[in-house]
Amino acid sequence: MKPVMINVDDLGLSAAVNEAVITLAQMQRIQATSFMSHGAIASDAINELHRLNIDIGLHLDLTGFHSVASLKTILIYSYCHRLSETFIINLINQQLDRFEDIIGRKPVFIDGHQHVHQFPQIRNNLVAIIQQRYGNSVGIRSTKPIQTDLKAHLIYHLGGKQLDKILQKKGIVHNCAFAGVYNFNADAKNLAHKWEEWFEATPANGAIIMCHPAVPSTSWHDEIKKAREIEWQWLCSDAFMQCWQQKQCYSIKWKNLVSKF
Repeated sequence: MKPVMINVDDLGLSAAVNEAVITLAQMQRIQATSFMSHGAIASDAINELHRLNIDIGLHLDLTGFHSVASLKTILIYSYCHRLSETFIINLINQQLDRFEDIIGRKPVFIDGHQHVHQFPQIRNNLVAIIQQRYGNSVGIRSTKPIQTDLKAHLIYHLGGKQLDKILQKKGIVHNCAFAGVYNFNADAKNLAHKWEEWFEATPANGAIIMCHPAVPSTSWHDEIKKAREIEWQWLCSDAFMQCWQQKQCYSIKWKNLVSKF
């Protein structure tokens, strides 16, 4: 049996994303979601996610709603230690404050939009702040890949190894395996094949698989909107459930995942 937690990133980005999260939660296809605290979501949607016992984490954002600079610029500045420490600290605390105000409770975990949470300067300040605010009760997502492709390993090498060392040293809860990375250019058949591979590669102590679905809509747009809608169709399909069952997967939550360490 393979313990899997499927996490929808970008909650709050658009009504189409929010609807996908709620519907997939009601279908029991997902176990967690990451909220962009500068996004928008209705209070009844939040209440429904709480009722369904979905883990909600903070999707730390420097390149989306709270666009500080391009991802490339943030990466370069962080590696050169040219980001303002005061700015980073204030930004993290502000997003945590907004999360608590909107969601009504502390985050179960924290990850990053475009994985910025693992970059130099950002990761150290993030760990210090969550320990100050919450002790070790809030998890942080590791990007340690179970995939063999270059992009997944590149993401991990852009700060993931160093973040994992900090999390281990500090005793902060985190997942041991991660999947869901691809170039957002897969058609329905190729996407299904990728999920089969991710399920197959999931280790006995579990993995988080991220995804980015959105219901079809003409009311908004972003650069991966087509991929989001293909992901939505896959996650809602009978074929997805058949794949889940054939690979002998079962649902886990953060408290179950981290207990495997």
